[in-house]
Amino acid sequence: MTTVSETSGDDVTEGGRKAPWLLIGGGVAAAAVIGGGTAFALMMGGGGDRPDSVLPGEVAAYAQIDLDPSAGQKVAAVRFFQGLDSDLEQRFSDGEWREWVWEQLEEQGEAPEGVSFEEDIEPWLGDRAGVAMMPAGEGEEPAVAVALQVKDGDAATAFLDEHLSDDAEELGYYLEGDYVVFSQADTLDAVRSAAEAGSLSDNEDFTSDMEDLGEAGVMAMWADLSQIDDIDASAFDPSLEMTEEQLGMGAEQPEVTGRMAATVRLTPDAIEMHGVSRGVAGMEVPAAGDGEHLVTQLPADTAVALSLENGSDMVQAMWDYYSEDYAEQLQEAADAAEAQGFVLPDDLKVALGESMTLAVGPDVVGAFANMSQTDPGVPELPLAYRVTTDTERAQQLLNDNGMGAGVLVVRDDDGTLTLGTDQAYVDGVAEVDGATLGESDLFTRAVADAGEAQSTFFVDVAPFEEFYLPQVTDEKARTALEKLAAVGASSVVEEGGDGHFTMRMVADEE
Repeated sequence: MTTVSETSGDDVTEGGRKAPWLLIGGGVAAAAVIGGGTAFALMMGGGGDRPDSVLPGEVAAYAQIDLDPSAGQKVAAVRFFQGLDSDLEQRFSDGEWREWVWEQLEEQGEAPEGVSFEEDIEPWLGDRAGVAMMPAGEGEEPAVAVALQVKDGDAATAFLDEHLSDDAEELGYYLEGDYVVFSQADTLDAVRSAAEAGSLSDNEDFTSDMEDLGEAGVMAMWADLSQIDDIDASAFDPSLEMTEEQLGMGAEQPEVTGRMAATVRLTPDAIEMHGVSRGVAGMEVPAAGDGEHLVTQLPADTAVALSLENGSDMVQAMWDYYSEDYAEQLQEAADAAEAQGFVLPDDLKVALGESMTLAVGPDVVGAFANMSQTDPGVPELPLAYRVTTDTERAQQLLNDNGMGAGVLVVRDDDGTLTLGTDQAYVDGVAEVDGATLGESDLFTRAVADAGEAQSTFFVDVAPFEEFYLPQVTDEKARTALEKLAAVGASSVVEEGGDGHFTMRMVADEE
C-alpha cells in the first residue's frame, strides 16, 4: 500500500515508506533529527515558521530542534563536545559545518548509499524539525507526527518519493506550507485533520509555557501531563500492562495535571538545560526561605556542594500529603522508628532543618588516597554537613547513636550545626576565611539562581581530573572533558507551586 504525498503545486504523487536512515522506531520520519542529537542538529539553521505551526494542537508531548547559532556558537558547541583541530575549526568558520556532519554520517554508515548531500539534500533541506505525540483510544498506540522544514517542497517530495518507495514498512507524508509532515500511513489522516482543526501554535497553554521558558535553544520539549497519563503503555507492549494493585497504588489516585517544558541552550562557554513546570497537581512544595543559604557561605574552593532549603517544611508537607492515602504505612514506619529512639517525622525535620548543605573539599581525592589501611579510627576527610536546625535535638540524636563528639567533629554556631571528621576542615567551613562559594565566579556561572533555589548541586571538576582523565582513551572525548570546568544544577519553587530548574555544564574560560 502507498500513501498520497502532496507537493506545493497541483501534482499529486505516490508517497513512500519509511527508511531506516530517516526514521526512528514507531514509524516516524525524520525522528532522527530529534533522537540523533547535536550532529544532525548542526545541519540545520533557523528561519520561518516553527514546526508547532503545522502539528496538531492537542498533543501529549512535543519536541523540536531549532538551530541557528552564530558561527562562533557552532564552533563553541562542537569544541565543547569533541574538541577541534585547527583545520576543522577553520572549516566551521568558513561555514562548512553541514558538510562535516554529513561526512560523519557517511563514516558511520548511517547515510543512504548513492546520495550526495550537496546535490540531493542541501537544495531542499530546511531549518527546523519537530515531533509530536497524540493520544489515541484505549489500547491503541498513540499517533506520532514529525514535521521537517523544507525550502523547496517539490525537490523534497521528489527525493522522498524516490528513496522511501521501496521500504517495507509503510509511511505517509504530505506537504503543509514549508514543512513535510510524516506519520504512519494509518494515522496520517488523523494527524492532518487534527492539525487543520487547530495547530499547536494556537494552543494557549503551549504558547504561554514556551514564553515562560525563554529562548528556545537548539532543542526544546513540552508535555501535557494529563494527556500523557491517558496513554496506555500496554499499547506499545502488552507486557507493560499492570494493575494498580501490582503497582502498589490505591484504588483511587489523584488526577494527574499540569505541564512541563524544557530547552537546551548553547552559549560560548556552557551548555544549559532549563525547564519550567506549570499547574502540576500533588504535594505543594514550600518555597525557599528569605534567609541566607548555607551553600553560598561555603569556602570558594569547595569541590562538591549539595544543598536543600526548607527541608523541614518539605518533610512535613510530604508526610501530610501521603497520610491521606497511606496513613497505616506511615504509622508503621513511625512505630518502627520509635523503637530505635527516633520520632517521625520530627527527627527527619531536624536532620534537614531550615537550610542544609553538604560540602567536599578540593583535596578529597588525595585524602582518600592517603587513608591508613591499619588505623581503626575515623579517617580525617574534607567532608562536612551543615544544617540550620534544632541543634540541641540534633546533638542528642548523634550522642544516642554513638556518633557525637569523640567520633565526629561537632560544631554548633548559634543554631547551625557542622559535622565532619576533620577538625580543620569543619572549622574552615563554619568560619570561612576569604571568599565564599557564593562569590565564586565558577559557582555562579554553573548554578543559576543559587540565592533563591530550593535545591542546588555543584561540582568543580578540576580536583578530579587527574583521577578520571587518564581512564578516557578516546582522544576527542578526553579533549572535551579537559574543557569541562564545572557542572551545576538548581531548582526554584515559584508562587502557587509552579517552578523552574536549570542545569549547566560550564567550560573553562579561555
